[in-house]
Amino acid sequence: MKKYLLSALFFLLAFTNLYAQHSDEEYRKFFDEKREIYVSYGFEAFLRLTFKDDKTFSIDGFDSHFCDGTYSFSKNKIIINYPFSYIDNVYTKTEEERKKILSDFGLNYDKPTEIKIDLDISDLFNQGAYIAGDKIFWSKRHSEPYKEYVYNEVRCIKYPVKIRIDENLKMRKTPSLNGELVHVDYFNYEQELYISDRTVVFKGEEYKVLAKSITEDTIDGITAPWYLITVSGPAWPDAHQENVWIFGGYVTIIGSVK
Repeated sequence: MKKYLLSALFFLLAFTNLYAQHSDEEYRKFFDEKREIYVSYGFEAFLRLTFKDDKTFSIDGFDSHFCDGTYSFSKNKIIINYPFSYIDNVYTKTEEERKKILSDFGLNYDKPTEIKIDLDISDLFNQGAYIAGDKIFWSKRHSEPYKEYVYNEVRCIKYPVKIRIDENLKMRKTPSLNGELVHVDYFNYEQELYISDRTVVFKGEEYKVLAKSITEDTIDGITAPWYLITVSGPAWPDAHQENVWIFGGYVTIIGSVK
């Protein structure tokens, strides 16, 4: 019996290894799709690391330049070579500021950095990423729908449908009646109606669902999961968005989302 279990375990490990392997072409395709890594520093402020065809890279912003360097690419790894060539501008005032920017990209300050390509890693929104140290830079590839994921420690199913709100529903940070309420300003352009700090989605509104909770609650005799949706504030002064949970007992599914 012991021998049989060991054989079965060996076969399972071998199969898992085989399944997880990817070809050089797959990694190269991913690299060609994602030649840029962005780090945001607030509203319309960012830095971008760009991998160029001539094996050089640059880190720059909207109207400024931080540094240049070289890299090598092999199968599922990108090696950022050391040293870098810094540009004397607003970003390079001190050594600590340089270190901070490089660490935001997961790059070492004084030695080469290995960036791994992981084609299998996924979350509720994306599949595939660059991993540099403790930093994860997601691809633009969508993760598979109707599968289970964990979003902010909540087990849920990616559920791409469109819903209509049948009753005013409170917006919560977690899928629970005890979940903290979410506050988002509201402006209806057609009615020219502004509501500061609203905590509900309104009857008649339509939303795309990101996910539904694994667990269900019974409220007013109705048993249903919670739906995760994105709620947007007014475009001015900034287009604030929040992902919020609403109870699914008072919504109607009106279509699917591709």
